[in-house]
Amino acid sequence: MLSRRTLLIGTGVAAAGAGAAYYMWPGVDPRYQAILDETREQVENWPQDKRALSVQLIRHATLAANSHNTQPWLFEVGGNTIRIRADADRRCPVVDPDDRHVIASLGCATENLVLAAKAAGIDTQVEFEPSSRRVIVAMTTGRPDNTAAYQAIIKRQTTRTAFDPTPLANEDLTALESATRQSGVQSRVLTARKELDRLKQFVVEGNTAQCKDEAFVRELRDWVRFNQTHAFETRDGLYSGSSGAPMLPRWLGRHGFPMLFTASSENPKYMAQLNGSAGVVVLYAENDQPEGWFNVGRASQRFQLEATARDVRTSFINQPVEVATVRRAFQKWLGDGLRPALVLRFGRGKLMPPSLRRPVAAVLKYT
Repeated sequence: MLSRRTLLIGTGVAAAGAGAAYYMWPGVDPRYQAILDETREQVENWPQDKRALSVQLIRHATLAANSHNTQPWLFEVGGNTIRIRADADRRCPVVDPDDRHVIASLGCATENLVLAAKAAGIDTQVEFEPSSRRVIVAMTTGRPDNTAAYQAIIKRQTTRTAFDPTPLANEDLTALESATRQSGVQSRVLTARKELDRLKQFVVEGNTAQCKDEAFVRELRDWVRFNQTHAFETRDGLYSGSSGAPMLPRWLGRHGFPMLFTASSENPKYMAQLNGSAGVVVLYAENDQPEGWFNVGRASQRFQLEATARDVRTSFINQPVEVATVRRAFQKWLGDGLRPALVLRFGRGKLMPPSLRRPVAAVLKYT
């Protein structure tokens, strides 16, 4: 979700087929393509069997945005309830020491699950337990509602390329801002070029600090997948074909990463990306506690799905909220009195090869 690394921007072509998200680009490994076809398949007829239905709902949930594509969630199914909790083994303690991004990722997954359940004719009631940081989704029979947001789930992706800086129509901006409406969440949309130019300075300051942090660089490197085979084997992480540099042998990528990932090489990419964006949305939790972070995640996922439905691309640029000294200056500049939680840029642009997801069986447990 929260990952916004531009290392590895490759070239490619993507296309979506009717009824499913069939993304294809030159040189794709057939195994990689097969996983995309399977995990991003549009459901035509929802299963009646409860277990089969839960698998489909969770498959949609796992397509949500999440930090570094670590997929830091586990799902427990019992009766008419699905519980979602964080997977402690998939934390990123350097960039996310308080698990803010992890909890926001659970919010993103929950939003997808709720939308998929609605499409399947299931009403849901969501509860976040602050003490356990666990999400409880209770399900009852309802009426099917195949919303545009649900249909966008299989197409949504984080797109780490420059967008078209042409301003969006007022209708689009209004719809995007409305999508962030969530109890306990506030948002602010920045579209003036003067504002975006100032934001670039915060992004550069934050990115420079992170590039100089050896622990941060090691942690990020561990989640980069340097080629299709590497991505296929793990089905997680930041695949080079969708987030940056040319594909490399794994050993060479890991060895060379600290030398390639430098402020001098990365900062110009972020500046170009913000120059090529129509705008940015900043999301805040009114209560800076885990439940607030969870609600911010839900709001950010709705924003991304509304954007996808309108053929607008999005990606996170969270450096201004991840480095404490920069965040304090960023918060003061925004002047909204709240700690900014997530930052998303948006604009028209081309599709890129999406990242993979682990099989549902790897994240699902029946109780």
